[in-house]
Order: sequence, then structure tokens, then C-alpha cells
Amino acid sequence: MAERLNATFFTLRKRDRAVLLPATLVMAALVALIAAAFLAINWGFFSQLLEMIRQGRTEPLSDAESVFFVSGVFMLFSSTILLLFPFYLVLAAYEAACLRWMIRGETPGLFGLTIDNDTWRVYGVYWCWVLLQYAIGMVAGVVMVPLMFMTMGAIIADPTPDPMEMLRWQLSVQLPLTLLQYVPLTFFGVRFAPAAATSVARRRFSFFDAWTVTKGRFWELFGSFAVLWLIAGAAFIVVLGTFYGVLFGQLIAALFADWPNAHAEGVEAAMERLFSPAVIPFVIAGYAAYFAICIGYMLMSYGVNARAALAALEDGRISPAPAD
Repeated sequence: MAERLNATFFTLRKRDRAVLLPATLVMAALVALIAAAFLAINWGFFSQLLEMIRQGRTEPLSDAESVFFVSGVFMLFSSTILLLFPFYLVLAAYEAACLRWMIRGETPGLFGLTIDNDTWRVYGVYWCWVLLQYAIGMVAGVVMVPLMFMTMGAIIADPTPDPMEMLRWQLSVQLPLTLLQYVPLTFFGVRFAPAAATSVARRRFSFFDAWTVTKGRFWELFGSFAVLWLIAGAAFIVVLGTFYGVLFGQLIAALFADWPNAHAEGVEAAMERLFSPAVIPFVIAGYAAYFAICIGYMLMSYGVNARAALAALEDGRISPAPAD
């Protein structure tokens, strides 16, 4: 029987030198630059949109405003796609640095961060993940959409469907069918989770070899990830509860103070506060906490995947290629 992985907290295992913190700080600085570039490109659009929301405008847009809004949405979409490439490259360099240190004890470049063959292998693994998720989403859509229409029955034929009947159908049929796609996503997610770690361990692009690495270890790996999901989820709930409670507490109180006839003055005052410059530091702090939780989860998951790859090396399931 294969040795137990004990992979959940493998990242925290004591090693000869600290690499994760300085590598994380460098990665965070690079991600901040990419985020700043995104905001700079779309600042005009965001400013106009927030001003319209703050004013509570209900009148139709003028022709000039419509053109500005459409071009702003197009630029928002285009800049997101464009900056996704350097963003993935930074994350790939960071993950390669962490995995290289955990698996081989190597730290080339700036605290392990460098654009080398390992980075490009991890970068390729990311795009395989994107394709896999799109493939599962397309198959799920092909299966689920006809089933949804088939189960709507009289609702789809009624020109004025009963809202409660529609809600009942959404909760009993649409929601379970939508959630069903997460079953194959979770299965393939666990089976291919160590793809980047396997590529670093083998010194070869090895997305599909991750299937061999996780053979017979699905539930053990799933348990490790489940523990990390629960810890990260609890942290997210605390941060989001605090963030939205402070940010939207006054607005919610104003809306429901005299429900259903909320005072316009109270709502307007809450909206003014919500979009005031004084809120910006709080928003930054909230996103910083969210980012810290994401980084923590990423580092812990890297450890799980690195431990699986190391176990596969020890068992002879995979073998490393000669050094680049």
C-alpha cells in the first residue's frame, strides 16, 4: 500500500531557508502593477459609471453617453483579456518558484522567481485548465439547457408566468442542474490538480501525467483540498461579512427602516457615503484581506500538489528528465 500523503499542511513543513514570503511580496507587487494598469486604462469609464450610480440616474442615456458607455465596456473586456496574459505569466512564475523550492530545493532568479522552462510549463498548464473548464461548461450547457426547457412545462407557455411558480422551478430544477456541472469540475480538478507540480518534478510539460500521479489517491487529495476549502471559506465569510456589513450597513438600514416605503433622504445619504472618497481606504483594506486569503490558499494547495508529485517520484510512477 502506498504511503499516506499527509499533504494538507505540507507547505508549512520546516525547510532550510525562507522563500515563500519574499517570493509572495515580489509577486504581489507585480500583480499590483497589472491591476494599476487595468485601472488606468478603464478609469474614465469607472468614474463615469460610479457617478451615474451615485446620482441615481434613471433617464435614458444621450447619444454621446451611449457611445462612451459601449466603448467603455469594449475597452473593459479587451483590457481584461489583454492583461490576462501577463497576469497568468506572473502567477506561473510564482507557482513555479514555490513548487521548485518545495520539490527540488532550488531558488534561481529573484527569490525563485524567474522566466525559465518551469515557468513556461506551468503557464501552459494554466491554459490547459482554461480549455478544460470551457469544455466541461460547454458539455454541461448542451445537456442542461434542453433539460431546463423540458421541465418548465406550463411556465414557458404562460405569457405571464406566476413569479412564485417560476421561483419554485428555479430552486427545484434550475439550481440543481446548474450545480451538477461542479461534479465533473471537482473530479477532474482533483485528478489534474498536481499538473504544474508534476511538470516541475519531471522537468517536462506533464499535464496529463497528473492523472498517473493521482491514481488511487483521489479521496486523500480531495480530503486535503476540502480542509483547505473550509478554512479559506470561513475566512472569506468573516472578511466579506465585515466588509459588506460596514460598507452597505447604512444603506440596508435606510432601505428597510420603513419598509416598503423607505425614506429617500436616508437612501440618498447612504449612497453619498457609499461612493465618497472616505470609503476608498476601507475598500482597499477589504480587497487586501481577500487577496491575503487567496494567497494563503494558493500556497497551501501548492504544498498538496508538491507532496503528491514527490510521492509519485518516490513510487516510481513518474521520473525526472535530465536538467534543462
